[in-house]
This record gives sequence, structure tokens and C-alpha cells, in this order.
Amino acid sequence: MLKVKYLDIQTGYPWIAVIHEEDGETFGIRPGDEVALKWKNKQTEIAVDTTRSMVNKGEIGLFRDITNKYKIRERELLELKLAGQPASIKTIHKKLDGERITYKEICSLVSDIAKFRINDLELAFFIASAFDEKNFSREEIYYLTKAISETGEMLKFGNLVADKHSIGGIPGNRVTPIVIPIVASYGVIIPKTSSRAITSAAGTADTMEVLAPVGFNAKEIKKIVKETNACLIWGGALRLAPADDRFVEITRRLGREPYSKMVVSIMSKQVATGVNRLIIDMPVGPTAKIHNEKDVRFVKNLFFYLARRFQMKIKIITTKAMGPIGRGIGPSLEARDVMRVLQQKEERPKDLEEKAVLLAGQLLELVGRAKKNKGQKIALDSLKSGKALEKMREIIKAQGGDFNIDSEEIKIGKVFWELKSPKEGLIKAIDNKNLNKICRLLGAPSTKEAGVYLNKTVGEKVKKKEVLCTFYTNSDQRLLLAKHAFKKLELYAIINHN
Repeated sequence: MLKVKYLDIQTGYPWIAVIHEEDGETFGIRPGDEVALKWKNKQTEIAVDTTRSMVNKGEIGLFRDITNKYKIRERELLELKLAGQPASIKTIHKKLDGERITYKEICSLVSDIAKFRINDLELAFFIASAFDEKNFSREEIYYLTKAISETGEMLKFGNLVADKHSIGGIPGNRVTPIVIPIVASYGVIIPKTSSRAITSAAGTADTMEVLAPVGFNAKEIKKIVKETNACLIWGGALRLAPADDRFVEITRRLGREPYSKMVVSIMSKQVATGVNRLIIDMPVGPTAKIHNEKDVRFVKNLFFYLARRFQMKIKIITTKAMGPIGRGIGPSLEARDVMRVLQQKEERPKDLEEKAVLLAGQLLELVGRAKKNKGQKIALDSLKSGKALEKMREIIKAQGGDFNIDSEEIKIGKVFWELKSPKEGLIKAIDNKNLNKICRLLGAPSTKEAGVYLNKTVGEKVKKKEVLCTFYTNSDQRLLLAKHAFKKLELYAIINHN
């Protein structure tokens, strides 16, 4: 038994703790050993490091990763004992060998992932086995989705619950905070739980956090939805498919994710929130997540298969992606775009508005609020009449934000640099992956004010020395890094135009 000592350090690894070197010798625990950590009626597994100075004998130092996740009081007594290897490690071995696994094995593995009995390295090997898409049968993918959705909170909002989800990968493309208030303004229940950015400059949760808090528990979410028909929150703040949060974190670090894992991640969250009407936004292009027709068919078929198994009505909208959607890339810049569309400002990005209206219209038809081919019209009516803006203000207020905020009041980076065109021509394409890399070097999404504003975008003409885009950050060092990287990355493809 050791007493808890808080260590004001965050490592990104929630299973590491520190004990005194002499205690390690006494208990036979060596650096790197995994131990079962027990308190009250809870248990998790951690790896142990040893120290001569950070903690005293009889203490165990817990990093903020653990104390933020679990309610463990300082000076509380914890029981430690050496942990055996989880049985679910054998399940990972089987997948690496290309063998089939049962629902029972998958449930055990997902439970161990959620309880941190499986560490990041072991989890990464499991994810790696999914990069060979033939290595997982559809039945196994269904089992994995079901197990992930049922390991944690499951929310119920009624008999008809809608959602719109994008597979991601396109900078900007912040249509969700526009679609949600449009659809909710017609009385549809649409509780949106979003992730943070994995490989992009911002996720929907990162962007919405500029306007209002996004971390709520299940009781608070139900209250917000009851008041407004909708919410725009971060799913990671509650135990909603907690194992998937770990999958997301690993793929974020890898900068890649298998298509099957991507579909499982999306669908498990839908099942956990009781969604039964779903629109999927699937951008396709040379620098999007999905590049070709073969992959489109694979992903579509997987979505449709899981939708049938979970009795969900689904529609998939594929769009050609030759560049970003919208002008702002990065949390604050994207939030400004969203509010400009909702407020119908003159400088609003029209491509973002058009795509939001398309998706909202399709969803309104799917839930029966609009007749076939009439959805886009009533979606646009919600924007033009101010109903969508009013609904968004209700959501922002319910989530504790400034509901009177104007798009031009949103703060963006104070340190900036303008990229000017080397020649005259027509912008044929913008490399999405390189744009995301630059934004992340500028500090997005951690630094909300960082990102890139596209003064010129795909399909527009540009003159020599005219501003193509503007880099924003709060750090001179960050700007220097981004400018240095830009020299090696092709961002704009400009062709001669007569």
C-alpha cells in the first residue's frame, strides 16, 4: 500500500506512475513493470518508473494524466501488485496472424483497452493489423463497433435521432456547426458529439470550443438537447465509447488510420448516442482521405452494412475535393467562417454555405421534414430567415458561451505572414495534406488562434504578387517553422489562364 502524491506533470501516457527506488527493491518492482493499481472498487493497470527524489518512500507519484481521468485523492492509500499479461493480448496476436476472432474475444479486448490494461504500443499493433482491410471480416467489424459502443455511456434521446458526420481530411469543411442549427430549427433532435482533430488543423469540437465549452457529462447533455433539440459537444469529455477515444489518439499520432477503423469509430459513436438517421459526408480527391473509386466502394459498403446491422437509415454524399472548403483553416478561423455564414455576412465563404445547405437538405429529407428534392430549399430558408442563427445562439447559450458573439469579434493570431503569388494564373488545386501540416506547425489546433486564411482558393484567378493566403499564429518561432516547411511543401497549384 502506497500513499498518493500528485505530480504536476502531463506525459500523454495515462498508465505511468512513479515510486521510490527503495520501494521498488522492497516490492520486487522494476522500472517498466506493469502493476495493477486498486482503490475503492476500481482498478486500472499502469507501468511503473522509479526515482530517488520525486517521491518519498511509501508514496506513489501520479501524473496529471491519471488524476484527470480518475478521482483519486492525494494521500489516499492505493494497493499495488504485479499484473499479469491481459488475456486479450492473445486476441491481438491472432489478428496479427490473420486469424478470425470471436465476439467474446473482441468484447474482452475492448474492455481492456478502455480500462488501460492494453498500453499504446500493444494497441498500435492491433490497429496496424487493420491496415490490411482483408484481415477483418464484416462480422468482426460489426462486433468491434458493437463492443466499442456498449463499453461506456449510451444515450437515448427519442425514437428519431439524426446526425451528420464527415469522414474528415479536408481542411476547413466546417459544415457541421451550420448543418446542426439548420436541422434543429425544424424541430429535429440532433445531438452532435464530435472528436478533436486527428490529422487536421481542427475538429468540430476544437472549432465549437472557440464559441462555447464542449465538455459535458451525460446529464448535462440531455438538458442541453431538451432545451435546444441539439448540442455540439466533445465526445471525449464523457465515457461515450471510451475505447474509441484511445483508437483516435493512436491514429492521431500515426497520422494515418485504416478505413475500417475510421468507419468503426464513426458508427460506434452514432450507436452510443442512439442515432437512427445519418448523413455521411465523404469527400473524395487526390489529397483527401479517400482517393479513388475502389476505396469509395469499400467504405460505402461498410457503412451500409453496419447501418443495416444497427437498423439505421443512412445516406452517403460523395463530393469531389480538389482543395479546402471555406476560407479559414484552424479553430478560430473556422469558427469565424461558420458565424459569417450563419449571420449571412457579405464576406461569408459561399462554398461552405452551399455544402452545408446540401447536407442539411439531404438530412431533412431523410428524417421526413422535407419532401424529396425540397430539402435544400427549406435548409436555405432557415439560413436566410435567421432561424439557423437563432438556433445556434440558443445552443451556444445552453453550452455556456457568449451567444451574442459576432463573427468579427473572434480572435485570431497576432503574428501573421502573407504568402504572395509568384505568377498570374488560375488556382487549380490546393494540397490538403500540406495545408494541414502548415497549420499544425503554426500551432493549430492546440493554439485556437493559429491557422491559415485562404485569400484565394480553388477556381479563383490570381495576379502576380497578389496575396494567396495568410499564416496566423501567436509565436514568432511557430511562424518561422511554418515558413521553413512551406519552402519544401507544394501548397497551391496555379495554371496559366487566358
